[in-house]
Amino acid sequence: HNPNSMKMKRTADRADHVEKGDDSSTGVTPPNKKRQIKNRESSSSSDDQPCAVLHLNVGGDLTAVLRRTLTSIEDSMLASRFSGRWDDSLEKDRDGNFFIDQPLELFQPMINYLRAKSCETSLAPSVTSPEFESEIKNRDFIRMVEYFGMTPGIYPVVMEMCRGELDMAQISGHPNLDVVSNTWSTFTLERRGHNRPITSFSVILGKVEEFQIGWVRTGHFVKKLRPGHHKGVGEEKFSYGLDCCRGGLLYEGSFTKLDGMGPTHNKEGTVICCENKGERWLVNGRLVASSIALVETFQLPPDLQQYSLVPAFSGKGDWKVCEVELDHETSNQKTTISHARL
Repeated sequence: HNPNSMKMKRTADRADHVEKGDDSSTGVTPPNKKRQIKNRESSSSSDDQPCAVLHLNVGGDLTAVLRRTLTSIEDSMLASRFSGRWDDSLEKDRDGNFFIDQPLELFQPMINYLRAKSCETSLAPSVTSPEFESEIKNRDFIRMVEYFGMTPGIYPVVMEMCRGELDMAQISGHPNLDVVSNTWSTFTLERRGHNRPITSFSVILGKVEEFQIGWVRTGHFVKKLRPGHHKGVGEEKFSYGLDCCRGGLLYEGSFTKLDGMGPTHNKEGTVICCENKGERWLVNGRLVASSIALVETFQLPPDLQQYSLVPAFSGKGDWKVCEVELDHETSNQKTTISHARL
């Protein structure tokens, strides 16, 4: 063998190891290489599955959380970001911790809420959404929750029967607010564990025989679970709504016909959108009623400007509630602002 050629080969091999960040001649791995190895080990387990524990740098503060906690709200941006598919492309600090550009004082309460929900039982008090003494922090928190697409999980709403027989209906919870009712029944869309009022929502009709949709006063519309026919939303006292079969608006039994709206607007697949607590109604994208357009023929109930209303639905058949929008302020804050304007 040529000694010179062997020496050149060893030199080339050594240079190759150094370029890769490893000095095999000394057995020492440089610090930067150690961080890279640690990142790879933390991002996947021995069977190439995403690591269960995520180390986060939240606005400069370090914390750790289970991946299943961050991804517990289906279809949210946070669930998608930390699903494991994008770990290599997510922003990280120099130590390999996933970086989240939010203050920990806002992000941590959201994580703690998700942790509490994961171990919630009927034997303990219900989990409530995070609240802050500062209105500014409350608004910043809501803004962050909206940004991450976490509103349905942090500020949940549920469908409840308030007229009818429970064994004659099926109600689905988050993420699908579906109702299948075999008899004429009334349901309300209620908040759970928070004070953010519902302002708008949409309904996709399935096969319905009768359907009325609107708003009721929470403090006066008492549940009456009993068999037999009953008045629907807009017919009962303290309620207001849209009668899809007759094509008009109802307020405590008083009916106002809407031009261009008839029985065809309750067929399967129809989408009804109610905005700003009944100030605007759209059917399949077409505006059918608004407080401005009907000012001469229909006066909006004064309760619509209060904050004790919840959506309500009377019908027989099946439908789905979607695109629920909440106010950006809690009812307590809104009441204070409303009084200030009087």
